[in-house]
Amino acid sequence: MKMKAARWYGKQDIRIETLEVPKPAADEALIQVKRCGICGTDLHEYVYGAQTLWVDKPHPLTGHMGPLVMGHEFSGVITELGRDVDNQQWKVGDRVCVMPLMHCGKCKYCRMGLEHLCESFAAIGLQWPYGGFGEYCTVKDYQLIKLPDNVTFEQGACIEPLCVALYGIRRGNLQIGDKLLITGGGPTASLTLLGAQAAGASFIYMTEIQPGRRARCEEWGASLVFDPAKVNVGEEIKKLTDGYGVDIAIECTGAEAAIRDAFASLRKRGMYVQSGLPVSEVSLPVFDWAYRDYNLCGLWCFNTYDFEASVALVASGRIEVEKIVTRVMKVEETKEAFDILSADMSGKEVKIQISFE
Repeated sequence: MKMKAARWYGKQDIRIETLEVPKPAADEALIQVKRCGICGTDLHEYVYGAQTLWVDKPHPLTGHMGPLVMGHEFSGVITELGRDVDNQQWKVGDRVCVMPLMHCGKCKYCRMGLEHLCESFAAIGLQWPYGGFGEYCTVKDYQLIKLPDNVTFEQGACIEPLCVALYGIRRGNLQIGDKLLITGGGPTASLTLLGAQAAGASFIYMTEIQPGRRARCEEWGASLVFDPAKVNVGEEIKKLTDGYGVDIAIECTGAEAAIRDAFASLRKRGMYVQSGLPVSEVSLPVFDWAYRDYNLCGLWCFNTYDFEASVALVASGRIEVEKIVTRVMKVEETKEAFDILSADMSGKEVKIQISFE
């Protein structure tokens, strides 16, 4: 059986191809993909060439290298089960989303329950031959997450980026009534805004250069959205908080200027969370970290068990995750979708999903 797929070959090189539908191994399921979102990680691989993809040697966990079908934010339907998959828990026809992280189960971090920090870390659509930009994809049975009947495939394909955002909120130890700064207005920042509202933050300040994204964040309930190119963010937030600053700053851009704004806006012993991934070295006033007694943490993906809670929040209506989907396109238009996102300077787009529905 054949399928259509958007396959990555290198920098700005995504090709629509007809491939054989993969056969699931004993511990795998075959998913008929319905929706798949384009992630910032996917976009980096497209714009700059291989960043995390394995092109020169086989990956130590999956054995994959070279061209692949990207896409790790997806939902779909189980169409086939490997012989060792529990057929009491999983059935052909089950609606699912996919927790894309893969782990060895043997290293120290896996044994500690920190599978997302596995020493042989891999992910569907990045270090695995098949991903959500193809009509079918094989996944390990431990990556399957059931979707309730009232959760759409569109929402299901937003669960993975929601997990990233909620992981930042959890690591930041947000308490009801806390004041929060989120830098950036992209997908992770937008979902962090929605998650922080659900978690009970009293004031949520944001920074964003693009006017379209600023307007969207204000519409979605941000207390105030600053243009960091026009105001001193730290000074403005201090004015609004009686000179103290926010309790938590979640940095979602990876840009040095935004990182500095986040630190300048924190109260003493505030919590700084680095969610965005810097693409270059940054220089920061480390002395202030000690002098102001900051708490700091970094983020890598999310706990693999976070998916169930994220699905439950969406199913309950607490987080309208589908808000971030600004455009839906067909698999034949995947390269065009990547070009639209990479060229968007107005902030019109947040998340583009590829649909097979």
